[in-house]
Amino acid sequence: MTKFYSPPKPGDIVQCRFPQDNIRQPGPKERPALVIDVEEYELPDGSREVFVTVAYGTSENVDDRHPGEIKIEHNDPHAGLGLDTKFDIGNRVKLPFDDEWFAPSPNKRFGDHPKRGRLNIADDNLKRRLSSAIAELKKAARPKAVDMSARSSGRKKIKP
Repeated sequence: MTKFYSPPKPGDIVQCRFPQDNIRQPGPKERPALVIDVEEYELPDGSREVFVTVAYGTSENVDDRHPGEIKIEHNDPHAGLGLDTKFDIGNRVKLPFDDEWFAPSPNKRFGDHPKRGRLNIADDNLKRRLSSAIAELKKAARPKAVDMSARSSGRKKIKP
C-alpha cells in the first residue's frame, strides 16, 4: 500500500472508501469524509504510520438531518464538494491513511492527495451548526468510532 506524503488535519474533507457494515475492508464507493482526528506513530524501523478517524459523508437526503449530522453546501468554496453533503459525526471509523482506504480527490485541488477541501471554521454559522451537531450526538449517546486499523508492534505515538 502506498502512503500519502502529508497527513490530513482535523476539519479536512477527504475522498474515502468508507467501509460498510463494520466490515474490515474498503467500501465499494469513494465518498467524501470529514477528518475528525489524526494519529501518527513511529515504527521501530523509523518509518511513520498515520491513522485517520473520519465521519461518513453522503449526498443522499441531505435535508433530513438526524442527531450528530451536519450539512455542508456544495457552494462553500472551502469544502471542495460537488454536491450538498451531510456528514454523520456519529458514524465514524479509524482507518490507515493509505491508498487502500483513501483515493485522490476528484477535484484535484491538492494534486493526487485525497484532500478535497476543508471546513471553513472562520464561519460563525458553521461553528454553531458543528457545535450543535456534537451536542446532539452526545445527548443521543451514539457509539464511538469503530477502529479498522491493524496494530503494528513496537510503534510509538508521536505527540502533536
